[in-house]
Amino acid sequence: MSKTLVVVESPAKAKTIKKYLGSGYEVLASKGHIKDLPKRMGIDVENGFLESYEVIEAKAKVLQDLKAEAKKADVVLLATDPDREGEAIAWHIAEELERPKLEMKRVEFEEITKKGVERGLDNPRALDTHLYDAQRARRVLDRIVGYDVSALVWQKLAFGLSAGRVQSVALRLIVNREREIEAFIPEEYWNIGATLKGKAPERVLARLNKLDGQKAEVKNGEQAAAIKEDLATATFRVANVTQREQRRQAPAPYTTSKLQQDATSHLRFSAKRTMSVAQRLYEGIDLKKDGGLVGLITYMRTDSVRVSQDAVTEARAHIAAKFGENFVPAKPNVFKSRKDAQEAHEAIRPTSLELTPELVAKYLTDEQFKLYKLVWDRFIASQMTQAVYDQTGVDIDATPTRKNKAHQVIQLRASGKVLKFAGWLEQYHRGSSETQREFAGEDETAGTDAPKAEAQGKVPAEDEEGLLPELKQGEALTLVNPPGVLAEQKFTQPPPRYNEGSLVRELEKRGIGRPSTYAEIISKVQARDYVERLPGGQMKATELGKRIVDGLVGTQLDFMDPSFTAKMEEELDEVEHGKLDRTALLGRFYKRFREVLETAKKQQRWTPEPEPTEFNCEECGSQLNKRWSKNGWFLGCSAYPKCKYTKDLGKDGATPAVVRETDIKCDKCTRPMVIKTGRYGEFLSCSGYPECKNARPVPLGVPCPKCGGDLVEVRSKKRGGRSFYGCVTYPQCDFKSWQKPVNEPCPDCGNPYLVIGGGKNPKLMCPKGKECGYSRPLDTEGGDLDAAAPNGADATQARARAERNDDALEAQPPF
Repeated sequence: MSKTLVVVESPAKAKTIKKYLGSGYEVLASKGHIKDLPKRMGIDVENGFLESYEVIEAKAKVLQDLKAEAKKADVVLLATDPDREGEAIAWHIAEELERPKLEMKRVEFEEITKKGVERGLDNPRALDTHLYDAQRARRVLDRIVGYDVSALVWQKLAFGLSAGRVQSVALRLIVNREREIEAFIPEEYWNIGATLKGKAPERVLARLNKLDGQKAEVKNGEQAAAIKEDLATATFRVANVTQREQRRQAPAPYTTSKLQQDATSHLRFSAKRTMSVAQRLYEGIDLKKDGGLVGLITYMRTDSVRVSQDAVTEARAHIAAKFGENFVPAKPNVFKSRKDAQEAHEAIRPTSLELTPELVAKYLTDEQFKLYKLVWDRFIASQMTQAVYDQTGVDIDATPTRKNKAHQVIQLRASGKVLKFAGWLEQYHRGSSETQREFAGEDETAGTDAPKAEAQGKVPAEDEEGLLPELKQGEALTLVNPPGVLAEQKFTQPPPRYNEGSLVRELEKRGIGRPSTYAEIISKVQARDYVERLPGGQMKATELGKRIVDGLVGTQLDFMDPSFTAKMEEELDEVEHGKLDRTALLGRFYKRFREVLETAKKQQRWTPEPEPTEFNCEECGSQLNKRWSKNGWFLGCSAYPKCKYTKDLGKDGATPAVVRETDIKCDKCTRPMVIKTGRYGEFLSCSGYPECKNARPVPLGVPCPKCGGDLVEVRSKKRGGRSFYGCVTYPQCDFKSWQKPVNEPCPDCGNPYLVIGGGKNPKLMCPKGKECGYSRPLDTEGGDLDAAAPNGADATQARARAERNDDALEAQPPF
């Protein structure tokens, strides 16, 4: 009896697929790539950019098992992921398993279901040379740039730094945004509105629209005061009432980038976390029936909004049964993908509408359920009818009556919008949480914020539209006191810093990267010390990041130009489609790259010159200079290298840091420890430095709940620089928490400490979560942050870090 070996990438996927195949099949996992370039360059530039791939040491046992099983098989089906990386893995496996009379075929599974597996087995193909060449070209480009440009950065800035082909461009976007923020000059403006009443009992809040027929622009308080006085004495009359119907189209099903953006915005997932959870949903979840594992979503790396006809038919039937025929459009909704979309795979959707989120919830983790619900709602909504609103606009003429009036006629405007027919919004409204309704962006009566603004003494923003009372043209209105006329001072705001979702959106907009690379690009940018992750997830360029970008841009290396990188992505796509030869692309790039690189090597260093200060060296009396290193600014003796005295700078960046004494003894030499300020804030250092170089984090003053030792804040190198809290005795004690512990027992359950959580609305809460349920708003002005500050540390630092991302992620402490 013939036997077939099926090779996939992950063990979970192998387990799911195995249950759909008969006894004549064996399914093994390669666990990702089995071969890679060596640590050295590994590319023969002179011989067609030929790579020297080697078996990854950790995959030797995996490859041994694959070879052993392949010897028993007549056919090998290479079922790695359906993308460039999957094709490369398939090629490398084929190279290692190849033998006479062994038939090898490539199969693709768009979804890990019985139907999806059968469809893949029914449509085998040969390995795709062009697809593999595109992956090879990308890998070679990344290796050449990574090796040679990192060496340049070492030479010009500091040893140990690195630079990559695509992540350096992403870093440039972050640095450019930071520069925009730094250069931004706020401009004053005023919002002015009036609370009015006509024949109807309800009030209407109208905002300033025009002054004497011209668009109103109120730039200062004097102008605002004059308008406010005019309105306070004015007569009001309805000049015009317009009504129209507004329709809102259903959204397209998810692509990779849009899923990452929404998961960041609404679930507070990182791009990497989103893809990890989506991968698990794609590979299979154990539903404890029919043999267990079932893939819940289609392949999650896609730039297409295309959906199969079977899926559309199933969705329309589901919508008709759940919501009624009037929620099903006459024709299926069809969406256009981006111009540069590959269209290799369907949009991300549920594999079966029989597996509702409510049905499978008990088999999913919390994060799996949230992401599955996100995909489910989006797909169902994409095939529903438009949402319909009745929108009303009312123009109101105000005629000032005071003698010294500043204006003859002032026009106010009020807007109202009422949901007439929910259409696709019904998928989000019916039985959904507040977070789910955020995805729809609307409530039943859009604009409940308008009366809320009035209650708070604020003028509603232009997009805050509430339900208006019935008003007729020519109707007289009166000013309602209080609140009467409202005038609110405002200032223009700088553009926001990128978070992971908005950076993915910008990368996609510029054509930089592809669905399979967005998460990796962002992870690498944050893994370096070039970006600081702020509370709320925004990414701020560090001084080091700015210097690397400035230096690389100054070399005029092509890859630092976002448009060049986007063009390179298009050329890689051409290689994939067989329209461009791999070596032609690489040869053209390398020739220009080497010319510019050699010129760049002759340029001066990118570090700033030392700046003299008013301070003197404590060891030799020479003047201290303000110097820069990859760890930031510091004070160093001008007599260097004869005298190597250095001193940290304080928080102001201009004066020496103040060293504070503690009663903590050094565990290496027993001398007192002192608190110093370093690159990442305050830390404990031995007072005997430099003879004793012992240093460790400042204790939080909260005992470890597992062993009683001190808890400290630790910066995770594997989580984009985010901090977590662990025991100082690690690895003897492995306690860790992503939420900041506070030395205060829970008043409800007696847990020995509370934690700071809540994201944008910080609060103190019990770490036991729903088991206890205690929480209260964080007192950012009082004692809560003093309790949260490390022993001897400044509470203002705790205040600055109070708003933390409280995702409960598993971490590996890098002590």
